[in-house]
Amino acid sequence: MAKLQEKVVTLTTKAEKSDAEIIKLQAQAQRDHDDMAKLQARAEKDQEEVLSLRERIVVLETQVRGATFPPNYAEQQQMSHSPEGGQSGHVGEADTGGQNNNATVGGLAHRRSKRDSPNWVRLPSGSGCCENQPGRDGRDGRDGMAGAPGLKGEPGQKGDIGLKGQGAKGQKGEQGTNGLGGAVYTRWGRKTCPSGATIVYSGVAGGTHYTEPGGGTNYQCLPTDPQWGQYQDGVQGYKAYMYGAEYKLVTNVPFGSTSLHQNNVPCAVCYVPTRGSKLMIPARDTCYSGWTREYHGYLMAERHNHAGSKEFVCVDEQPEVMQGGQANQWGALFFPVEARCGSLPCPNYVEGRELTCVVCTK
Repeated sequence: MAKLQEKVVTLTTKAEKSDAEIIKLQAQAQRDHDDMAKLQARAEKDQEEVLSLRERIVVLETQVRGATFPPNYAEQQQMSHSPEGGQSGHVGEADTGGQNNNATVGGLAHRRSKRDSPNWVRLPSGSGCCENQPGRDGRDGRDGMAGAPGLKGEPGQKGDIGLKGQGAKGQKGEQGTNGLGGAVYTRWGRKTCPSGATIVYSGVAGGTHYTEPGGGTNYQCLPTDPQWGQYQDGVQGYKAYMYGAEYKLVTNVPFGSTSLHQNNVPCAVCYVPTRGSKLMIPARDTCYSGWTREYHGYLMAERHNHAGSKEFVCVDEQPEVMQGGQANQWGALFFPVEARCGSLPCPNYVEGRELTCVVCTK
């Protein structure tokens, strides 16, 4: 949806820029149209002047045609208007010899008086009278100039946004962590975390002394860099005690060796950011469907006849030891756990068999 909105904003911006450019082009077109109108008006004026000149030419040609007379036309007019009818030829002859202005010589004709027609017109030799005959057709006028192009039309209204496309439904995503922010667990018997987990800290296992019925009943993973608050050195005797923990393995089962016997037990606290639940399953070395195995090993706890009982924890199948901790200090102890038939169904359980375990997350 956000990408679609960004696209709409981009298209809107482009449309606004296009509108601004269209307005500029319209203004330029208007200026060009005004210039073209001026040029057209000038052309029309020039054409009118040409037409006027042609009309004057026609008038002059008409005057020329109207001034063409037949040969000896002037002499005949003088003789007919002479006061002495019988002597008209003599008078005309005398006039002809005395007044050159009234003669027609070599195709030149002169009107009776300069006052009536002050212009001399040279006529072509042998031309006849064209009186009362229509003139020739005038030449066709020149084509007018092309008109200016019209203004560009206004842009149309913006169309409606199309329907949103609907693609195929995607596959169902993996289940989230339910808002738990990841899972935290303790890996007993190892100093590091398995692949996929982040180590929070590495430490040493501890708990209540195996002979003491009081105190805590769970093992603790104690960091190797303790910090102190208010304290009083010395054992006062009216408090709970925290001891280190040791492996107790008198046989090579289930780890294949007795070399771990009486060595201090290491531990690591691990964090899995992508899964929100953790589970330790006894008597299994694999997780059920939908869960991820973090590590697996063997179930261990305090010895059955010791006063200081402990919780059951899962110790890694490849346990490590704390450097320099090989001494019989007792304290909290780690013993393998065997199955006992009776209330525990056999089969599938087997009398005296060491129990496995697995830590899973989801």
